[in-house]
Amino acid sequence: MKKTTLSKKIALCSIATVMGLAGQAAFAHTGIKDKVFIEGQGNTGISGVDTTGKITYSATAYTGFTASHGCATNAIAEGTVGATRLNVIAQAALFPNSASSADAIVYRYKSGTVSSTTPGVDGTVSTGQATTLPVASPNDLSGDIVGALAGAAFNNLGLGLVSPNLFGNWVIPKLDSTKTFARGYAVFNGQAITPALQEDVISTTGISAFKFNVPKFQTTSCAKNLIIRAAVTNWCKRGGGKAHDAARKDVWIGTDTGSKLYSMTGADHGIMPNSRETLGMTESSITEQGNGKTFWPAITVVRDLTNNPLPAACNGESYDVVIEPNGTDIDANLTIPQAKFPQGAPGLPFE
Repeated sequence: MKKTTLSKKIALCSIATVMGLAGQAAFAHTGIKDKVFIEGQGNTGISGVDTTGKITYSATAYTGFTASHGCATNAIAEGTVGATRLNVIAQAALFPNSASSADAIVYRYKSGTVSSTTPGVDGTVSTGQATTLPVASPNDLSGDIVGALAGAAFNNLGLGLVSPNLFGNWVIPKLDSTKTFARGYAVFNGQAITPALQEDVISTTGISAFKFNVPKFQTTSCAKNLIIRAAVTNWCKRGGGKAHDAARKDVWIGTDTGSKLYSMTGADHGIMPNSRETLGMTESSITEQGNGKTFWPAITVVRDLTNNPLPAACNGESYDVVIEPNGTDIDANLTIPQAKFPQGAPGLPFE
């Protein structure tokens, strides 16, 4: 895996916008820049040498959400020549790192193939078939990830915010109920200070940076890949009765989580990048497997099979662990709260 120096990564996270060409590829959604990592290895360089002389790497990783186009309705196809989009003026993100596993959804599939260049959900081509291997803790990560706690979601994600970012210094952290760690964040573009990310004429890629800790797999686990999905919203209009306006915001939630605010069948189905209508689905009850391969901004952590091979008990089989915030958590936290709206910011609050 290619390593980059810390100085280069910090420089990357300080870039406000990177100019690109018009007419992005079909999957030019809001994704994650560096999204495939080897377990325990971030992208901030060498941390030292262990007692055996083996080089060890820092588990800290810097990456960011890439906003590669503005808001448009699902009626306008990606990459269509002449399609108009609204400028992105704010963004909110939520990670599945609650202290309670009840705030997350966990799936375990038979292992798929990982490719950092594959467009789609997260760079991982999953089989979509539930694993038949026994799982010690099916509702959390404690049986698969080192340091994960029973009854918690991804409690040791170590999410950190990086500024300056795409939207200047107006960063609103989304803290857990104890006010001790970040679950996500909202970033607002104050147009009086910084221009919006211009997406209506040309395609401009902006990076909203964050850092996290790349975990390791338990030696006793049969997990081969960990896919960490984040729910993301890009706003292009403020409040004022536009709650169900499909051009108001783009919501990057790949499957039906049970959210009421961002339902694939409800009043807001038009703001979803892959609504059931878009996918041509008519089933009354659609599961994760039934929804198939849809788009989530996500990070994939790959097991180092050389230094951490699958145990004999797996009989050569393995599974992918997928964790995402559930609908209730998304409804409560994928927002820019009115009370936190930056003082002096122009326009109406977002929620």
